[in-house]
Amino acid sequence: MMNSNLNFLNVSPSIDLRSPKEFKKGTIPNSVNLPILNDDEYHEIGKTFRSKGRKAAIDLGYKIISDVKKAERIESWIKYINSHDNCFIFCFRGGLRSKIAYNWIKQEGVSVERLEFGYKNYRQNVLMMHQDIKNYMERWIILGGYTGSGKTDLIKNYKQSIDLEFIANHRGSAFGKAGGEQPSQSNFESLVSEQYLLKQNSEFLLMEDESRFIGRAQLPGKWYDKMQSSEIILLESDLETRATNIYFNYVKNPGKSKLKMIELQSYYLSALGKIRKRLGDNNYKTIKNILNNAFDN
Repeated sequence: MMNSNLNFLNVSPSIDLRSPKEFKKGTIPNSVNLPILNDDEYHEIGKTFRSKGRKAAIDLGYKIISDVKKAERIESWIKYINSHDNCFIFCFRGGLRSKIAYNWIKQEGVSVERLEFGYKNYRQNVLMMHQDIKNYMERWIILGGYTGSGKTDLIKNYKQSIDLEFIANHRGSAFGKAGGEQPSQSNFESLVSEQYLLKQNSEFLLMEDESRFIGRAQLPGKWYDKMQSSEIILLESDLETRATNIYFNYVKNPGKSKLKMIELQSYYLSALGKIRKRLGDNNYKTIKNILNNAFDN
């Protein structure tokens, strides 16, 4: 059985045995969801536990997982374990689900580690890491500058950096949705923590200046406070360079988006509408016409 060492857990492959719905809400980086119970099975067992108690729920669980299901699930776990060194398994609290899976895997002659206290303890450790600004390395450098100045490209090409916008799958502006879903808040915090732990022994850490929220993803704990108290460097670019960068990043290559031009146009018009009051009607109408003409031509 293994303990929740964040440095190790964040870089090791793992099998999340919880249901797909639980997995979607938050998991450990580099994990794959191979559940011992699917969503429907987990729901039924939960209902039985609440109405009839623990023993009845356990009995139902064994009944639900037929010999065929059991064999299929064990096979999928072993296949993944054998192809991923240092793989471990976990459930929510390190309870029955991971204990049962561990025993089934062991009966097949395969060795695997089981995470003590499960995802819940991992999550608590992630939150604790961000509760005190003193937990962070001393020197952070924050890169500021206007949209299109090339901040993101510099971040991507510098090893001692964390690309928060990439992790959040959002560029942080009213038009910054990069296509696809943003990670859940729990996963965002875990991914930020993973990157930080990988680079905490660097001489300094470089990040782009961000607000507390990147889209709907909120920077964890004291992270934003640390950024606000760190030294800042302003990156300057001429207007033509900025316009070229904005066109490439927001129109020609809009992140992970697979949107067609007409869909992209609709999205930007919708985003523009959300800041209409801030712009004022005259500016809003002018920008809307320019935007429509640009896409139409």
